[in-house]
Amino acid sequence: MRIRLFTTCLGDLFAQEAVLSTARILRRLGHEIELPEQTCCGQPAYNSGFQEDAKPFIAAFLERFKGSEAVVAPSGSCVAMLRHGLVQFFGDDPEARRLSEHTYEISQFLLDVEGLIAPKGHYEATAIYHESCHLSHWLHQGDRTKELLAGIDGLELVSFREPQLCCGFGGTFAVHFPDLSLAMADEKLADISSPAPDLLIASDQGCLMQLGGRLAARHQAKPQPIHLSVLLDRAGVGT
Repeated sequence: MRIRLFTTCLGDLFAQEAVLSTARILRRLGHEIELPEQTCCGQPAYNSGFQEDAKPFIAAFLERFKGSEAVVAPSGSCVAMLRHGLVQFFGDDPEARRLSEHTYEISQFLLDVEGLIAPKGHYEATAIYHESCHLSHWLHQGDRTKELLAGIDGLELVSFREPQLCCGFGGTFAVHFPDLSLAMADEKLADISSPAPDLLIASDQGCLMQLGGRLAARHQAKPQPIHLSVLLDRAGVGT
């Protein structure tokens, strides 16, 4: 399949390794990767209440990615914005609706398109997995993403006591309500049982920045935040 990669703003600025790992995994699975001119998904404006200001970003995405067999991104929140924005703003355009249905967060693509349940790989670590709110609720993924980690030899998964707790990032929410955002992050981290695992896995860079920032501020060495794509890539998934 010819896949167009949507890098996302956070991926471009802060998580280049996650973007590269996403591309490497897809290539190992036999796909051809293209990188069109990128744009923001419009989520910062949309989440701040300026929905019409988000429309030009969705329009730019539609123009640059139209005709794609599939679009894959290492971010559930951006994919959720694109899927809903394409339908909300351009629902009368058949190409917009088709593109909405063929835009995937990386774990969605691996599970739903590739059927990659419990893929083989190897990575020695203890880890805990955080399911982002957008991936769980907007994209209705639930906790299925953990199925991608189940077959990795050497990876021991532990669980949050209350996995539904939000990390508190929420894009511009963290900017508008910083005290509440930090309190939510601390509540999330307090839900990790002792001893702390080696890794904190998530598939949204915003969540990783939020929780990783709080861990660093508290001088906690564990768990180390890591993007799902990076973990799967290092484990050799797709080889």
